[in-house]
Amino acid sequence: MKTLILSLAAFILVVSNSFGQTETKAFRYDTVPAPAKNQVPLFRYDTVADPMVNQSQEPLYRIEQPAKQQQTYQPKPSQPLNYREGNESQGRMIFGGSFGMAFGSGYVSVNISPQVGYEFNRYFTAGGGIGYFYYKEDSRRNDFSQNYLGLNAFARFHPIRFISLEVQPEIYQMWGSSGGESIGSKTVPCVLVGGGVNIPSGRNGAVTMMIHYDLVQNEWSPYGSQMFYSIGYIFGF
Repeated sequence: MKTLILSLAAFILVVSNSFGQTETKAFRYDTVPAPAKNQVPLFRYDTVADPMVNQSQEPLYRIEQPAKQQQTYQPKPSQPLNYREGNESQGRMIFGGSFGMAFGSGYVSVNISPQVGYEFNRYFTAGGGIGYFYYKEDSRRNDFSQNYLGLNAFARFHPIRFISLEVQPEIYQMWGSSGGESIGSKTVPCVLVGGGVNIPSGRNGAVTMMIHYDLVQNEWSPYGSQMFYSIGYIFGF
């Protein structure tokens, strides 16, 4: 009985294999047929046309490079220099004035005159200041003292380097004593004219040496009736 069952199972297995088996082939990538010449080829990265090889074929896209701005040379404006260097000067403030002291036998003289101005160019400078003078003489012949306090304005013209021509009107209030008696306060006008030289000293300074003359010739003028000289210093920035 056991043998009969095994024989029947083997027979069924053979019959089922003969009816159910069909010839199939496994898919292989090398069995894909090559495309014909008139067919569109499969996309491959090495088949993308290089636009640089054939100039008639436009690239699919173009990356625009930013245009370079053309730089034009623009010279910087020249900076004018001050009158010391012989060119047009850039406007600047100047400070200066004069200071002097003199002593002798029974004689004292003090002069303090600070000034401030503006240098418009190498040819022209203008400004103003204050002035104080003190004179005292104590001798057998004279015994007097005088004080002057006032304002002044000036205009200077520089025709060439280092040369200055000046006009300087002034107004002072004078008081003092003479022979032990008080001198009443007086108003003293002056107009100084003169010229001189400016000697450069340092980077922005100059020593001034001027000769002046008072045109008004007031009897109480602190400058007298003769020409006189002055030495001062100016600096600008």
